[in-house]
Amino acid sequence: MGKELWLFTVSYPYGTNEAFLANELPVLAQRFEKVVLFPLLGKGVANPLPAGVEVRHVIAEPYRAASIAELMANIPSLLGLLRITFASVPSFGVLRRRWPDLLSRLRQALHRALELKRVMASEYDPQNVVLYSFWTADWATALGLWRSMDPRVVFRSRMMGFDMYAHRARECWQMFQRFQVQQAKGVHPISQDGLEHMRKAYPQYAEKFKLSYLATVDHGQGPWGPAEVLRVVSCSNLVELKRVHLIAEALCKCSIPVQWTHFGEGAERSKVEAVLRTAPAHVQATLIGSRPNAEVIAWYKANPTDLFIHLSRTEGGAPVALQEAASFGIPLLAADAGGVKEVVTGETGVLLPNTVDVARVAEIIDRWKETPWYTADGRAQVRSAWRQRFDAQVVYNAFADILLHD
Repeated sequence: MGKELWLFTVSYPYGTNEAFLANELPVLAQRFEKVVLFPLLGKGVANPLPAGVEVRHVIAEPYRAASIAELMANIPSLLGLLRITFASVPSFGVLRRRWPDLLSRLRQALHRALELKRVMASEYDPQNVVLYSFWTADWATALGLWRSMDPRVVFRSRMMGFDMYAHRARECWQMFQRFQVQQAKGVHPISQDGLEHMRKAYPQYAEKFKLSYLATVDHGQGPWGPAEVLRVVSCSNLVELKRVHLIAEALCKCSIPVQWTHFGEGAERSKVEAVLRTAPAHVQATLIGSRPNAEVIAWYKANPTDLFIHLSRTEGGAPVALQEAASFGIPLLAADAGGVKEVVTGETGVLLPNTVDVARVAEIIDRWKETPWYTADGRAQVRSAWRQRFDAQVVYNAFADILLHD
């Protein structure tokens, strides 16, 4: 009998925030007899799922707090978590300010762990069931608590960005991270940069950390031919850390005709629109908004594109948006953050310093047609480099090997 995989997500298969799982699931479905998704928050209309993948809802009230009786009955597990958590707090002042939040999150985590145990413990066989948390976050805390109650429980987790770096957390405190790392069998940062960061942060657990990239599906070479206008695309949420307004500012300084298309939505939309109102007539922009990944891929298949730009201030992994563009042979221009430099190399495009100089970006764009990237051979090189490192079939089968042979 083949093994079963229980995959814990924030909301997938609902919504768009974990859309890159659509690249991984088909491979996992091929390698496991059955894959069960456990969304913590998801509801509504689900995204299409491969055959052999089903969804289970085990937490009816995800923000419900464990009762006093439940707290008292699980004192050993809670004391273990608190002891590790206290050891990681940056200062007494942070602990004092975050104490109510800590207690609230602790009680929620215990409720989730107890519900998971109550509903699924009878079906859990460590010889035949593999546990995998897509983030080292809320589910990893619940799984760690379950493990503290039942040592047979073994789980692995991915680690992206918000769940990794201290600066991405409130008051620079990844509250339960040390506990999550201690309890997990393995933790898989999605970039070499993240791997090195975590091994330095937790040298006593260095062996637990193993690199496992996110990856993208091969949809073939994208269409392309020279054109009068330079066709630029970007894809990210319109939030502060993605710095999409800097793309707009750079384009406003360009002297050549440019057509910019952006996929993504967010609170910074009005800021980007305000910049674009100052754009010269030869710079045209289309802010398409949030779209399902399948629509973004279809756009790449149908629209010749000369350049993909990504100026994010921080990244936890090797961004999937960059990988997808490169898979179509689209050259990349990106700011150095997290694992960006693992995608944007001398073979795929131009890597900028993280402190973006808008005038320099505009200068590069103005001269883009003079570079080798504006040729069929240059684009073929981009696609070849993508295939060597970020082809979903290769990357996710290697990760499945780890899961299956835990």
